[in-house]
This record gives sequence, structure tokens and C-alpha cells, in this order.
Amino acid sequence: MRLLVRNGTLVSENGLVEADILCIDGIIAATYEHGREVSADETIDATGKLIFPGFIDPHVHSRDPGHTHKETFERSTLGALCGGLTTILEMPNAVPAVSTVEIFEERRAHHEKSAWVDFGLWGLALGPENDAEIPKMFDAGAVGVKFFWGYALDKETKSLIYNFAAAPPESLLLPPENGEVLAMFETVARTGGVLAAHCEDRHVLASSAKALGHPIRTYDDLLAARPAVAEAVSIAVGAQFAKATGCRFHVVHMASEEGATVVREARAAGIPVTAETCPQYLTLTADDAVELGPLIKVYPPVRHQSDQDTLWAAIQDGNIASIGSDHAPHLVAEKMAGFEEAPAGGLGVETMVPLLVDAMIAGKITPERLAEVLSSTTASIYGIYPRKGSLQLGTDADMTIIDPAGTTVIRNEDMHALNPVTTWDGWELRGSVSASVIRGQVAMRDGFPVGERRGIFIPANHSIPGHELENELVTAEAP
Repeated sequence: MRLLVRNGTLVSENGLVEADILCIDGIIAATYEHGREVSADETIDATGKLIFPGFIDPHVHSRDPGHTHKETFERSTLGALCGGLTTILEMPNAVPAVSTVEIFEERRAHHEKSAWVDFGLWGLALGPENDAEIPKMFDAGAVGVKFFWGYALDKETKSLIYNFAAAPPESLLLPPENGEVLAMFETVARTGGVLAAHCEDRHVLASSAKALGHPIRTYDDLLAARPAVAEAVSIAVGAQFAKATGCRFHVVHMASEEGATVVREARAAGIPVTAETCPQYLTLTADDAVELGPLIKVYPPVRHQSDQDTLWAAIQDGNIASIGSDHAPHLVAEKMAGFEEAPAGGLGVETMVPLLVDAMIAGKITPERLAEVLSSTTASIYGIYPRKGSLQLGTDADMTIIDPAGTTVIRNEDMHALNPVTTWDGWELRGSVSASVIRGQVAMRDGFPVGERRGIFIPANHSIPGHELENELVTAEAP
């Protein structure tokens, strides 16, 4: 199978190149100047369009298995495909949680049956309870292990408990204490893999909720009960553990100016810390709670304009390395139960790329930087670069093709999620996703899938120093 994408502009972190790209049997075979004649079974005319390495969402909760009334892996990966993604990394906290290598392998087989895009898998880090399983999960291809620092888990299922103060104490598995967390860092450091954490200190959260003195009735109450210092404290502790052990520490869904400041200081000191943020923190503020109500509720919470401005600055200067959606659906009735009872989380896998393309056109992020945070650097953090996240010769022919002259309107009725209600309903955006290619085959055009499901499992390999590799476009004669 020979696919030719011609007359477009190839984008990498190293710049923009006017070039055609030829894919043979799923692999990038050649890039060369426009106008050269070459035979192909299928051709995409990308005149006026930007051709990115296939975009990756590293932070997806598909709820499958265990909570498939909220979402399924088929629905989330279909939404990912139609929204311009070619690979997702699935979080471990479905039911049962991916806390052993046996469950890891079961989850891989389960998801391979329904994947519309390629996927990697996270493992769950629980401290002493599964310390011995962490190296095994990395050996099986885990992209990373996730530690929920601010959450209690159900002791049996390891699913998240959103309000553990109201749960029976005997049913809870509390986050490990810091000495045990340090041992977890040591274990992950020996594998060469990455340890990611939901950074909110549970002790700060507990004291803040107690100081509030009443149930959370308003969004201001929610912010008071989950202050930014809770995030900053956990990031600071994690950074010191990373310094002490050499473990690569990744902060997921960073939401605050305070957190970003700690990450910047740690990185300046040479500590192996990276960070991710999400579109909700880059496009919404606490002021939007007036219109959105509990739909806006995520953890950590969306905060203020100053926080948003700081996060954008951290993206631009490299202190935020990756962007993920934190796609975490719930039933609409659950989300509308009020700020106290509503679970945290919402849709994101189908809207992330359009929102960030709009931001690119607005000048908040360059195309080159977008290629890093959604492709090359994200793939490098998680051990799947350069197979994913690059346009190098010999790698998987994954591409996301963007039309800067297009337009996109986000509508609930267009969402592919099982519970299609998004905080961005009705937003009119500049730019559009024209098409996506997965391993050399056109998989989506103009928001609609093309052909059958073709997603496969992508194992990580953290022994390859992908974070140190260069992603240069190599020009070659067309075969």
C-alpha cells in the first residue's frame, strides 16, 4: 500500500518544510520536494494544510471495563479518531485497575478488540501493595505508572473514591505515606520508566475542607476546599524524591500558577521533572462556572485567568512538556448533582485538538511547539518515540492534517462519547482537522471515520532514550 500526501507543509519541532511524504506499507518511506512524480495507490492533496506527526493524547480514562455506562473504549477511541488523534494512552483506573502484569495483559487484549486508534497502557502504582508488579508492567510495555496522590481508592476494585470522607473507612485504600512514596520512586527509577502523579496533597485537602465548615455549595467553595497549595506541595515533594532517586517524575493535569512555579524551579535545578496540562485549564476559568455549573468540576479545579496565563507561558518556554485531555466521562445526571456530589471529570478526547489548533491560529502556540506537546515530546516521555510522534523515515506513518483556513463548531450532538455533554458546546473555533492517517492508511476525513477499526497496542520501550533523540525530517529519493 502506497499513500502519497502531497503539496502540504510538514511540521516538526525543528521547523516547517514544504514537502511531500510517501508511505509504503504503513511506514514513512520518503519526504521530498513538491512536484516530483511518484506512483501511489492513494493520494491526499494537502495544499494549504499543515501535516503534523500523528497527535497523541497521553491521558484518557475510557471507564472500560467496569464503568461502561459512562464510556467505552470503542466510543472514546472513535471520538479520539474523529477529533484528530492517532494514538491514546489509556489510564489504569478502570475496574479492575491495572495494578498487576496479569491485568495489564488482560486489558491489552480487551482493548485490541475495539480500538479505533493505536493505544498504549498505563499501570497503577499503589505503593507497597504492588511494588513488585511495577517492573513487570514496564517489561510488558507500560508507558508509565500513575500514582493518585490525592485520592483514596476502593480497597477491592482500586477505583477512585471521589468523596472518601463519606465512605466506610474499612473500604478505603488510602494513598501511601511519603516514606512509602519514596520507595515507589526508587522502584520506578530502577526501571528507567516514568512515574506520574495526580498532585494534590490529601492532608491539605482534608484541612481545607474542614476549614470551609460546610458542604461545597458554590464554585468558590470548591476552590477553597481544593486550594492551589495542595498541588504545589505534592509537586515539591515529588521533585525532591526525583532528585534523591533519579526517577523521572511527571506531573499530570497541572492546573495552577503555584504548581507551575514549583516545576520551573525544579527543572532549573536539573531535577528530572516534566509536566502536563489540559485544554480545560487553557481555555476556561472559574468565571465560566456561572454558566457551566458542576459540568466544569475537575480535579485539580479550573482556577483563574492568572493561572491560565502562567500555564500558557510554561508551554511556550518548555516547562510544560505535554498536553493531555484527561478525558473522564460521567453520566450527565451525576455531573448535575451539585458541586459537592458531582464527580470530577468530563469529556475531552474529541475536543482537545480543535481547541489547540484554534489557540495556534490565535498565536498562543506555534506549530512547531504544538508538534512537540502533542507529538514528539509526549511520545518521548512515554517511551514510544520515534515510532510515534515523528515524521522520520522508517517510523509509523501517522499524521494529523490540519486546515488553518477551516472552521470547527463543537456541538454536543456531534460528540461520539456515550454521554455527549461537553463544556465547550457551541464554541466556534478557527481551523479544522482535515484528515488523519494511521500507519499509512487514511483513517479519518473531516471528522468522520474511514474504513474499519485498525487500532493496535503500542508497547513502550524506556530503554531507548527517546527524550534525547532528535526528530529531523530526512529528505530521500522516492522509492
